[in-house]
Amino acid sequence: MNKKLPVSVTLKSLLAAWVTMIFGTSLLLFLFAPIKHPVYSENFLVNILQSVWELGDAIGPIVKLSLIIIFAILVSMLRNNFNEKPQFVYVKSITFALLSMLLVLFFLPLEYSRGFGIGLTGSRIDTSVFFFYIIGAIAGGIVYAYTFNRLSKNV
Repeated sequence: MNKKLPVSVTLKSLLAAWVTMIFGTSLLLFLFAPIKHPVYSENFLVNILQSVWELGDAIGPIVKLSLIIIFAILVSMLRNNFNEKPQFVYVKSITFALLSMLLVLFFLPLEYSRGFGIGLTGSRIDTSVFFFYIIGAIAGGIVYAYTFNRLSKNV
C-alpha cells in the first residue's frame, strides 16, 4: 500500500533547504570569498554570526523567493512517497537545488539580484564566488533530503 506523506514533511524540508541555501552560502562567502566585509565585533564568533546574518539579509526578497519556488516546483514534479529509496531523495534533491541556484544566477535580472550573484559582484558568473553558490546549493539539497528522510520515518 502506497501512503502519501503529509504536506508538512515537504514544507519543513523546503524550509530547512532554503535556510541552508541562503545562510549557508552567506557563511561560505564570508569565510572564503575575496569580498570585503565590515567588522561588527572584536569577538570572532559574534562577527561571523552578524556578518552571515547581514549577508543573508542583504539578499533581495525576489532572489530568496525565486530560489525556494523553483526548488519547490522541481521537487513537487517527482512526488515523494514512502517507496522512494533515501539515496534517490538525496540525488534528486541535490540536482534540483543546483538547478534552482543556476537558474537564479543565470537568469534573474540585475535589478532583482540585490546582494546575490550579479547584484553582489557586478558579474553574472564571478569565478571568485561561483563555487560558493554551487556548494551552498549542494548543501541545501543535502539538508532537504536529510530532513525529508528523517521526517518521513516519523509518519
